[in-house]
Amino acid sequence: MTKKHYSWKQGEALPELGPHSLAKHRILKRYLTRYIEILTATSPQEQLNITLVDGFAGGGKYSHGRDVLPGSPLILLETIAEMQDKLNASRPKGFQINADFIFIEQNPHHSDFLRSVISGSSFSSELDQSIQIWTADFNERTDEIIRRVRARSPRAGRAIFLLDQYGWSQVALRSIRAVLNQLANAEIFLTFSVDALIDYLSDRSLDMRAFGNIDMDRGQVQELINYKSEDQIGSRALIQNTLYSHIQSETGSPFYSPFFIKSPDAHRSYWFLHLSKHREARNEIGMIHWAENNISVHHGGAGLNALGFTPNRGVDQLTLPYLFDAKAKERSALELRDQLPQMILEASQSDIAPSLEQLFVSKSNDTPVVRDMMSGALLDLRNDRELTIVDEHGRVKPRAKTIEWSDRIVLSAQRSFFDLLINR
Repeated sequence: MTKKHYSWKQGEALPELGPHSLAKHRILKRYLTRYIEILTATSPQEQLNITLVDGFAGGGKYSHGRDVLPGSPLILLETIAEMQDKLNASRPKGFQINADFIFIEQNPHHSDFLRSVISGSSFSSELDQSIQIWTADFNERTDEIIRRVRARSPRAGRAIFLLDQYGWSQVALRSIRAVLNQLANAEIFLTFSVDALIDYLSDRSLDMRAFGNIDMDRGQVQELINYKSEDQIGSRALIQNTLYSHIQSETGSPFYSPFFIKSPDAHRSYWFLHLSKHREARNEIGMIHWAENNISVHHGGAGLNALGFTPNRGVDQLTLPYLFDAKAKERSALELRDQLPQMILEASQSDIAPSLEQLFVSKSNDTPVVRDMMSGALLDLRNDRELTIVDEHGRVKPRAKTIEWSDRIVLSAQRSFFDLLINR
């Protein structure tokens, strides 16, 4: 990971890994492990083709107190190796993960250091074979990466991109847009230092060229400056809200997770955005943020519509950080019981009742709520006879303990609660 405060050079001490980077590494490893588990759980195939791209790879090692810890390239290599061993042990015929790794680092001192690290590891035989190290700018090699992924897997196009930039302007949104447009199953992790951008807005020598990579014109930048100059409570959160909506729009990512990694040492927050085209991917990353509750936050409230901004409610609605802890989960569960009935009522104006997937997909980007939380609230409402759950064939599920994505949520004949909603 290229950072201004992270530097690698032969003969010099390793850079010290910051707590926020350590948190991102944990999330990356957990997600990649879960990703492989899901793709290999029921697949009749005996192999999986995947490309893993680290666009800001750094030197591959850090110090952390008295310990030496792996950087993101080694985390990717080690996680795939661990999953390969696990699959071989659990399957009589084994399972082959055909992984290609592309590590890109613009600083030649850093890329040389990374090469030496991998040369001294158990992965040395794969250097310049399945492991490529490029000294380059990620944005300049995006098209080549896309061609390589499509050549290996023309239909599936499976790839995970880690774009752990320093700041907010090194990754061009056009590069992300190209990846998501041309690869059917690409997913992207993007670090975006919102606080750094907000601080930059106060710079009197504002350079518009810095905003070129994130596709913002002068009018859009001026809008952010106006938000900040108003100096009202919540203006910073309003800028954040505007920015993540802009990123989603410009990248064309159907699903995203605008959650923060808190850096306690620097008192700054970094988005560790996950961008994908699949609701299951969005659900999994949400569950990981709940698991990493000591470092993950977002600026919003509980339940649905938590991250959206409602103009008539005032900017102060976005001021409080929302933690991923037990109290937050309890608050979201209570909010869901109140919010879901109205949502189902509105979706049921058509002849077909909404499915769990439709309910989740329609709100997933603006909420910390994950599938299990939504399912739990729906089951509680069913048990209270406020709704009925039916499978895709129309069969009622009166005692089911789980809800499938395809199950539909039908208003009950006895609709006392819904009548209250209608007659408000």
